[in-house]
Amino acid sequence: MLALCSAGLEQAPCLELKRMGYKILKVTAGHVYFDAKLEDIPRLNISLYSVDRLLISVGRFEATTFDQLFDGTYSLPWENFVHKDAELVVEKVKIRSSKLSATGAVASVVKKAIYQKINSSYQAAIKYPLYVYIKNNVVELALDTTGENSLSRRGYRIKTSVAPLRETIAAALLLISGWDMKKLLVDPFCGSGTIPIEAARMALGILNNKREFAFQKWPMFSNFKLDEFERKIVKAKTVSMGFDIDETILKVAKENAARAGVLDFIRFEKKDFFKLDPFDQSVHVVTNPPYGLRIEGIDNKFYRNLARFFVVFPHSTICVITSKENLEKLFGKKPRKKFRFQNSGIWTWCYIF
Repeated sequence: MLALCSAGLEQAPCLELKRMGYKILKVTAGHVYFDAKLEDIPRLNISLYSVDRLLISVGRFEATTFDQLFDGTYSLPWENFVHKDAELVVEKVKIRSSKLSATGAVASVVKKAIYQKINSSYQAAIKYPLYVYIKNNVVELALDTTGENSLSRRGYRIKTSVAPLRETIAAALLLISGWDMKKLLVDPFCGSGTIPIEAARMALGILNNKREFAFQKWPMFSNFKLDEFERKIVKAKTVSMGFDIDETILKVAKENAARAGVLDFIRFEKKDFFKLDPFDQSVHVVTNPPYGLRIEGIDNKFYRNLARFFVVFPHSTICVITSKENLEKLFGKKPRKKFRFQNSGIWTWCYIF
């Protein structure tokens, strides 16, 4: 199996998969390979918080010509996964440093080989999304079990703030920052509420089963029902808090939380971060302050003032994401961990203090 995530955040799917008992085989940029059974596909799709898509990696082979591409594709065990009434849809062709370069032709040859291998009826009744990766002349072919909408599409976020985090990225930051789901999670720049909402969903064990997946149409899963999976029972308490200075966006956050079924577990309050009183208790902070590439008028003075985190949240873990590569200099404090990841095509830094 292949779990796709934002490049730089691979640690989060690895943490989730290991906790679920799966063995990690290999990790590359945005890709986590692991061992799983076909019958695990439903559970994985609805249970993983930080993964964007879940693919079956059908096989790999070397190809520098279209004949080799056809033969290599044909040699793979498609009959184990794809019904003869398949409609093959090539959703993505990504080619790097390879002799084969024409994406349309590559897609056409791959489909032709698979149709021949499964002795296709050409009924086109069952959709199978395909991903094609070619790097250094090595072809990898995969079936997308997730479908049209990525796993980040939870269904609760109809409205957003100016520059919201994708839901799976918010979940990944919670995991990588080491939140134990016991300490109160605080986001002092919560915007439309994605981070507090994802924290509450995670702590409550809410599953991503109120949607459709590609695998549901496949005959091998014809007897599967999504409602077989229910969220675990938890003790009612406040899981997270979200502050923002904008009353309008806080209303949106509350609406999103209500749709997500977690409004009763989150406290949203209109508060200016720069006027917050210090917290007595140790909390866990994960936040996405406004930053320059997304919002105009943000300068170094703003970032230096953000060092107030350490006054407001003493003895707390503080996870901040920003486009600033030198935030530790502006803060005058060295982070415990620092890494970068892709957020909507922008390389973004994450600092954990």
